[in-house]
Amino acid sequence: MNMLRRMSLIALVLAFGLIAAACGGDDDTTDATQGDAQPLETTTEAPAETTEAPAEETTTTAAPEFDLVAAVQEYESTIPDGWMNVGDVTSFKDALAASGGLVIDVRQPNEYEEGHIPGAINIPLRELAANVDKIPTDKAVYVYCQSGFRAGVAVSAIRLMGYDNALAYKDSYLGWTEAGEEVSTDPVEAEVFGDPGFAPELVAAVDDYLSTLPDGWGIIRSVEDVQGALDAGSVILDVRSDGEFEEGHIEGAILTPLRTISTAENTAKIPTDTQFIIHCKSGWRATIAMPVIGVLGFDNWKVFPGGWNAWVDAGAPVVTG
Repeated sequence: MNMLRRMSLIALVLAFGLIAAACGGDDDTTDATQGDAQPLETTTEAPAETTEAPAEETTTTAAPEFDLVAAVQEYESTIPDGWMNVGDVTSFKDALAASGGLVIDVRQPNEYEEGHIPGAINIPLRELAANVDKIPTDKAVYVYCQSGFRAGVAVSAIRLMGYDNALAYKDSYLGWTEAGEEVSTDPVEAEVFGDPGFAPELVAAVDDYLSTLPDGWGIIRSVEDVQGALDAGSVILDVRSDGEFEEGHIEGAILTPLRTISTAENTAKIPTDTQFIIHCKSGWRATIAMPVIGVLGFDNWKVFPGGWNAWVDAGAPVVTG
């Protein structure tokens, strides 16, 4: 019995061994040449070191601040002999024929519509700086008005902005018609020439001045009105030369010659707390001075177009020296 039990146990052990061997052959993850399976080695490559280039330092240079006074001084110093006036009707016609220039009527639209120099376009005085794209830089420009006053202001304002090709026909429309010249009522469309490339700050300053010109243009018309203003506390701003001033001037007048108004010495003389009246010999230089004085920021001015000649002709008092 014992022998029989031992034989049964041996047979059972052999059977378990055969089962274990058969099950082991199904595992495809076991290396046939090794005993126990070893864990797979995993290697993690360190990312390649990247050295970022330091950000380039950018240096910004601020644009220099626009110097309005320097721009005005440059204009004043280049005002030519003849004070930018083309002359009488014959000189004007000859210059226009020779140059093929553009003629600008700076009167109000209703004045232009009633009659103008043939071929002239209309840009009212107060709107000149807002229409620089209609004023060429590469050919002659002639401006005129009714009697010459606005033409002086206009040519000065145009050249102050940077044009060097502008002249005024001082005799203007009255001189043209009195000479029996042809007039037109046909409007002329303005050509667009584009941005002239001038300093925008300067153009804006001229526009601020022109667009706010008062009704009546700030004119004091008679010697009596000038005298009344002086009696009330106004002063004369004389823009003639030193020599003219010494030969005779209105008592109490302040001398600021046209080409040097914007110097620190002369602007310091101009009052800010009382009205001053701009005058010269015949009125022409006074009109040229107006945009200079306005752009510099003075708004307490009037202008006397009659000038020294009208003052003397009226027998008003003068002083010398």
